[in-house]
Amino acid sequence: MNRRQFLATLIATSASLAACAAPAAPAAPGAPTSPAPAPTAGAEPTAANEPTAANEPTATVIASPQPSADRILTIGFVEEPDTLNPYKLFLFSSNKIVYGVMSALLSYDKDLKLQPGLAESYTISEDGLTYTFNLRQGVKWHDGQPFTAADVVATWKTIMDPAFAAVDQTGWSQVSDIETPDEYIVIMKTKEKYAPFISFVGGHFRISPKHLIDKGYESFTQEFGRHPIGTGPFKFVKWESGQTIELAANPDYFGGAPKIDRLIVKIVPDTNTLVTQLKTGEVQMTDALGAPEYVAVQSLPDHNTQALTGLNWAHIDLKNIEHLMDKRVRQALDYATPREQIVNQLLNGLAVVAHGDQSPTSPAYNPNITPRLYDLDKAAALLAEAGFTKNASGILEKGGQPLKLEYYTGTGDKQATLVQQTVAASWRKLGVDVEELQQEIRVWNTTDGFFFRKAMTAGQYEWFNLVDPENMWYWHSDLIPKEPGGMGGNMPPVFNPYEQQAKFDELTFAANAEMDVEKRMQIYRDIQDLLHEEVPVIFLYWGQRIFVAPKTLRFETNAGLPLLFNAETWAFAE
Repeated sequence: MNRRQFLATLIATSASLAACAAPAAPAAPGAPTSPAPAPTAGAEPTAANEPTAANEPTATVIASPQPSADRILTIGFVEEPDTLNPYKLFLFSSNKIVYGVMSALLSYDKDLKLQPGLAESYTISEDGLTYTFNLRQGVKWHDGQPFTAADVVATWKTIMDPAFAAVDQTGWSQVSDIETPDEYIVIMKTKEKYAPFISFVGGHFRISPKHLIDKGYESFTQEFGRHPIGTGPFKFVKWESGQTIELAANPDYFGGAPKIDRLIVKIVPDTNTLVTQLKTGEVQMTDALGAPEYVAVQSLPDHNTQALTGLNWAHIDLKNIEHLMDKRVRQALDYATPREQIVNQLLNGLAVVAHGDQSPTSPAYNPNITPRLYDLDKAAALLAEAGFTKNASGILEKGGQPLKLEYYTGTGDKQATLVQQTVAASWRKLGVDVEELQQEIRVWNTTDGFFFRKAMTAGQYEWFNLVDPENMWYWHSDLIPKEPGGMGGNMPPVFNPYEQQAKFDELTFAANAEMDVEKRMQIYRDIQDLLHEEVPVIFLYWGQRIFVAPKTLRFETNAGLPLLFNAETWAFAE
C-alpha cells in the first residue's frame, strides 16, 4: 500500500530497502507510502535546501558504460495498480506510476532532500502556522492547460470533501484556509503547528488539474483514475488491464525532457514469471522481486542487481475481534513467530528483523525494546493463563470457541507465501487452527476483502513508510476506516477499538504537534513501547527492495521512494 497506500503504498530505511505501505502490498497504502521533519518555524529555506529527512536510506547509483540505442524501457510489475487517481489509490504499485506522471509542490531527490517541484520555493511564518509557496510559471498540464494556484486550491478542497472520500488527508486536514494573491502564489494557513506539514503537503501529495476535477467526482475518480493527466516527466498513454501500462516522455516537462522515450509497464502474474521474462528480455527492469528470486537474477549477464534497505516493513495484522481482543493471545502469537528463521533461512539474510514500526536506521527507532524471541513454551503459558485448553482434536479453545485464524497473504507473491507457510506451521504447534488463504491485494479494502470480514483474521503484507516517521495513519482512531475503501490504514480495530486506543491517539497526535525534533523522536519511541505491549500487529522484518536493471541503463535510486520518482534522469548509455 502506498502510504500508506498499500501494498502499498510502503513498506518500507530506505534506499537500501527496509521499511514499509500498503502491501507488498497494500500504500501505503499506504503503502500506503512518512515525510521529512519540517524546518524550524521562522526559517525561510527554499525547497532546494530542505534539511535531510529523518529516515534516510542510502541512495545508490546503478550505471554502466555499455551503449544502447534503445530508448524504450520495459518494467515488470507483479501487482497491477488499483487506480491512478492519487487520492484513491491503495497499492504501492499505483504510486510508482503516479510519481512518473504527476508532480508535487516539492520533490525528493535521491538523498531524500526536498527540492523545487511545482513550487520554486516556500517560506514558513515565525509562528509556524503559515506556509507560502511560490509556484513555477509556464508549467502546462499534459492536455495543454496552464498550471496555476487554482489547481492547488482545487486539490485541497477535493481531498477534504467527504463526498469525494479521499483515502488519505494527512497534512491537508491541518489547512484552515488557502489564499491565492495571484495565479502563482499559494498561502496555506494551518489550524495548529504540524511538524510533518512540508513533507506531506509539499513532498508527497500530487497536485491535480482543477479543470478535470470540475468535471465531477465520478469522472475524476473513474476516468482520471484510468487516464491521469499530470505535469510530470511522463504522459499517460494507455492501460490494458492485466497486461500493460504505457507512458511517453513529456518533452515540455519543467524539470527537463526525459532521456527515455517510452516506459512500458508489463503486468506479470507472479515472481517466477517475472524472473523468466527478465531472462528472455521481455522485461528489462523491475523492483518487484523478493529475496527468493535474488540469486536467480544476480547472475543475469546483461543486468545489474542491487538489494537495498528500504522503508517497507512486513507485518501481520491481528484483527481486534473475539479471542484476538485478549492481548495475551496476541503476545503468544508474537512469541510463536520465528522471525530469525524467516530472515536467515527464507530470505537469505536479505532483511532485518523488526520489532516496531520505525526502521533501525531512523532516529525514531527505539533500541531499548526487549524483543519476544521465538519461544513456544512462553507462548503456550500465555494461552493457558488466558484460559485456553486443547479439545479432542488438539485445537485450543475457550468457552467452546476454537482459536481459529484465517491467515491471508496476497496472490502471486512467492516470498509472502513462504513466510506464511512458516508462521502457520509454528502457530499450529501451539494448537492454533490456521487456514492459509491468498487473496488479491486490490480487494482487501473492499466489501469482498478480509479487512472487513467479521472473523479472526491475520493479514500479512508490507507497509511502505514515507520519509517522515509520522504514524497516525497506522494507529490513530481517526484513521480506522469506517467503511470499505474508507480513509485510513488502522485496519485491525475496524470492529473494536484497541484497549489502549486512547493512548495511541494521545501519542500519535502529540508527535505531530511537537516541533522539537528530538522530543518528537522520543514520542515515536514511546509509541513503539506501546506497540510492543499491545501487539496490534506482529512485526516481521524490514525488507529489501531488489532492483534489477539493464547494464546499459544509468539511473540513481532510493529504496524509500516510488520507482519512477526521478525517471526523467534515467538514460541508456550512449
